[in-house]
Amino acid sequence: MTGSSLERMLDIFDVRPAGAYGFTGGSDGGGRRVVDGSQILAQCVVAAGKAFAGRTVRSAHALFVAVADPEKPLEFTVTPVREGRSFASATIAVAQGGRTCVTCTVLLDRPGPDVIRHDGWTGRPVGGPEKAHPVDMPLRGRELRIEDVRDYGDPDEVGPPILDAWLRYDTVPERDDLRRALLAHFTGHLAISTTMRPHAGVGTSQAHHTISTAVMGIAVHFHEPVQWDGWIRYHHESTYAGGGMSHVRGQIVTEDGRLVASFTQDGMIRAFEPRETGMPAESRL
Repeated sequence: MTGSSLERMLDIFDVRPAGAYGFTGGSDGGGRRVVDGSQILAQCVVAAGKAFAGRTVRSAHALFVAVADPEKPLEFTVTPVREGRSFASATIAVAQGGRTCVTCTVLLDRPGPDVIRHDGWTGRPVGGPEKAHPVDMPLRGRELRIEDVRDYGDPDEVGPPILDAWLRYDTVPERDDLRRALLAHFTGHLAISTTMRPHAGVGTSQAHHTISTAVMGIAVHFHEPVQWDGWIRYHHESTYAGGGMSHVRGQIVTEDGRLVASFTQDGMIRAFEPRETGMPAESRL
């Protein structure tokens, strides 16, 4: 993890043009043999914004259909579905060597003035970042703390299926598309841990050893304006676990309580087949 930093991740998010509606990008596997799905989601947000200049990404729905190799470049192909006066939509296929790894559907628009506005519920009352526990999930340039939980992967850390994580970055990007990418990047990191929390003897420290887990899909919805200073909170709530799957919904809230984005994640939580062997432990960025 020594090479992982906020500066490097922002550069990775900033995919490069490769022909009409095509882009290429790299990865930071963080010492793993797979690319974090939320990194690719973040890159899709930037690719869509570049493909439709002058428009804002309002939502992105990604399915992670195959493992991506961090040693190989990612190829992004944006296919416009419709481009109207206000809204535009597109699908993005992400491939390596012609093999599709991720599909993503994106909605963009030109934000208009409020007719009505409300922010809704933004989670349970919280103590704030100063009372939260520091967490070792290394990325130079980012600080992470979690409310009421000292070790989010510990099978003996039992509580309700809720996690509130506080993040603070040394630098918040000036570009709107990179701010949205940065928000999307953390949406996949703690959802499965949230789902496991109520179940004694089950935790994400066992992932890829005795329990098979994977992020299968993430949807993120951005609420305008996507701006913040200081701490930002990711509120996770697992609403379902069963049949080898989990579902988590979440909200991204500024320290002063302003809702800037919402997200959901579908994850796989299954026992290894008898013939399978454990994989190396996953290290989150």
